Amino acid sequence: MDFKFTSEEARKEYEDKIDKLQKIVEDKAIDSAFLWDTTVQKYASKILKTREILQLNGIDALITSKMFRDINNFLKRCSDAEFHIALVGAIKAGKSTLINALLGHEYASTKVTPETAALTKFKKGSVNYVKVSFYSEKEWEELWKSANESKATVFLEEYAKLKAEDERKNWLSKDDRSVVCKSKEELVLEIQKWTSSKSVCHYFVKEVEVGLKDFQLPEGVVLVDTPGLDDVVEYRSNITRDYIDRANAVLVCVKADALTGQEMATIYSVFSNTRYNPEKVYVIATQLDTLNRPRENWIEQKEEWLKYLKGKGAYANYELAKKNLVPVSAYLFTLLKEYNNLTEEDDKYWDIDSIIRKFRVKNINDKFQEMLDFTNIELLKEKINREVVQNYKQLLIADIVGNYEICKETIQGTMIRIKRMQEEIITTSQGGIEQIKKKQEENNIKYQEAEEDKKELEILLNKLKVITSQKADELEKAIKNMEG
Repeated sequence: MDFKFTSEEARKEYEDKIDKLQKIVEDKAIDSAFLWDTTVQKYASKILKTREILQLNGIDALITSKMFRDINNFLKRCSDAEFHIALVGAIKAGKSTLINALLGHEYASTKVTPETAALTKFKKGSVNYVKVSFYSEKEWEELWKSANESKATVFLEEYAKLKAEDERKNWLSKDDRSVVCKSKEELVLEIQKWTSSKSVCHYFVKEVEVGLKDFQLPEGVVLVDTPGLDDVVEYRSNITRDYIDRANAVLVCVKADALTGQEMATIYSVFSNTRYNPEKVYVIATQLDTLNRPRENWIEQKEEWLKYLKGKGAYANYELAKKNLVPVSAYLFTLLKEYNNLTEEDDKYWDIDSIIRKFRVKNINDKFQEMLDFTNIELLKEKINREVVQNYKQLLIADIVGNYEICKETIQGTMIRIKRMQEEIITTSQGGIEQIKKKQEENNIKYQEAEEDKKELEILLNKLKVITSQKADELEKAIKNMEG
């Protein structure tokens, strides 16, 4: 667009910004980052330079925090070259029990009280170690605000009871802390120290990374235990929602005993956060052993689940839904693996006894392999290995390329709007720099208001989806009661 400046000050500011843009475009240091794959390097370099441009004064006010978050997630995905398999779901949906079964040892806490309040990552390590990172002061302020706004009474009461406020300054904004552990037992205790709800410091832990020498998955693959999607502190639930998009594969854990409106809301929430990439989502029906007649009841339950999962809010395909729906009993699997070491003094001995009676089995030794097969843990491991792990590098690159296209499309749409706004400013403002800035501020306000309206609409639609699911569930129950 050709135009003449009526103000020397405006011309100078324009030339300064053009100079800054040119330096960003020509920055070779950015081009040499992300060296693990040439395709990833090319796309990451473009997005990184774009982020530098979007952060320039005068443009940054027009960019939403969500766009910056999406860009940062994309760049993080490009930089670490790791393939993340995330376990997500509501609190006490059996995520930690399942991850322990997959790892072959009870590393993650499975106590009655919710334990996973921070992202906990399990990966291959040359030694067994635990690495802990902490919230910054700013992040804690946001979390604390979220806890108060959502009226997280239990969280606030426990925080006060443990006198956690006295410890806050000891942990916030501190450097990462790493501990090498000599044994599995020492490793478990170290994990509990930072994640247990009874430990004061767990409030301030943002992320826990666990390195395992005998990790059964390849180097570069990471299993991630996440905070519950229904955590009383919305800030922590949002960490999981943001992470779903970052994850390369998602195991969404839902209790097998019922598929209510709330469970469907959890499942729909996961799909909506995967950017409509349903292939990477596996719905895991957990705690199969809690059904009255596990085998028979699941056959009936499965068809009901597929009615919903084949819909547009989930897989939008019956065959894909059928393939990616996996029922498991992680606790029964763990009990069976420990069976030879259990005695009548152990609670677990009686737990396994009560479970096998549901199968009309008196002597577990007669049906041991049959019970082990029923848990489906080995099947799930094999499925993850065959469909995800064996091709994880190709899947990782494909995921990055797809995510790049989404980022590019969003950025292009935003830049078109910004360009129109800037042209309007130049066209209508014939005075000095103050008039230009005034016009720009007016446009900024209009843009932010539009973004807020969009955000409120998305929240409303999500709430409507949950309410609709709940109403449908209530209606179904009412019909069944009438039939009875």
